[in-house]
Amino acid sequence: MSSNANKAAWISAPKATPLEVGPAPMPTPQGTEVTIQIHSVALNPADPVVQRLAILLEPKDYPFILGCDMAGTVVAVGPSSTFKPGERVIALAASWGRKDPKYGAFQLYALADTPFLTKIPDNVSFNEGCVLGLGLTTAAYALFNPDTLALDLPKPGGNAPNGKIVLVWGGASSVGACGIQAAKAAGYTIASTASARNFELLREMGVEYMFDYSSATVIDDIVAALKGKGEMAGIFSAIGKPETLVQCAAVIQRLEGRQHVATVRPPGFPAVENWPEGVEISNNASSHMKSEVSGAVWGAWLEGALRDGSMKCRPKYEVVGKGLEAVQDAMDLMSKGVSAKKLVVEFI
Repeated sequence: MSSNANKAAWISAPKATPLEVGPAPMPTPQGTEVTIQIHSVALNPADPVVQRLAILLEPKDYPFILGCDMAGTVVAVGPSSTFKPGERVIALAASWGRKDPKYGAFQLYALADTPFLTKIPDNVSFNEGCVLGLGLTTAAYALFNPDTLALDLPKPGGNAPNGKIVLVWGGASSVGACGIQAAKAAGYTIASTASARNFELLREMGVEYMFDYSSATVIDDIVAALKGKGEMAGIFSAIGKPETLVQCAAVIQRLEGRQHVATVRPPGFPAVENWPEGVEISNNASSHMKSEVSGAVWGAWLEGALRDGSMKCRPKYEVVGKGLEAVQDAMDLMSKGVSAKKLVVEFI
């Protein structure tokens, strides 16, 4: 593996566009880290937002390598890693948190580390697997973290049904789809909102109660369907819009159980106006999940769930380009809005 083999799609300065393809250092893994030769990356709404608004990074961090979701083959391992060269893996890139471009996904070779790293079985392609990283991590934080909904963690093989209900608002999104499947594996009955055209996706993931979020009567519909069906464990809103959160609060107030709405809305955003007293709300921290949550989800549960098919790589992917030069076009497509699919760029 030549030291000159790596290249990246760099963002040269705050708000710079387009990304510039050029040489990048070949990363050397330390500790439990691995170096991945990246086959596929998936785009997230956060990627073009970071590019356009220069958030999460300081001016001193540039030039930088963005990208969160990656899948590929391990080519080198740190001295404490349990992974082996040649293994197929998916990973969540940690470049934002570490402020280090070696961990960004938009390059041919990148570093990844436990716990946000897992082997994928032969029945899962790189294109399928790469869609999970940020969506699963974001959903797991909201669902299982002690400071949020604090649900029971999913165990290998799945938990026994507990009779409690979780409502996922925005279930056809990447974060929503991951949240549905993780909460279902943890033993919860799932209700979800989506556009009616995406109900088949919800059924495929095992959602028991489905609601069209665009319906003028959606709040009354949810309450009528869920009242008396079981104790609510809370609501996870995969949509952070204030008006959506107000709808979630209106629903949870009328049902028995925990009065808590967990949301993807980042901390530091203005408080949601007209928030009802007595209903808890938790934002999604920009930091990663606490170690016990990440270890349980990425480490203990995910690989087996992918192998037995209880965790599906959803939403389905759409390849929109090949090579580092295609990343900027994919970013531009993502910024226009994407529904019920993940945009993927192949590097190999």
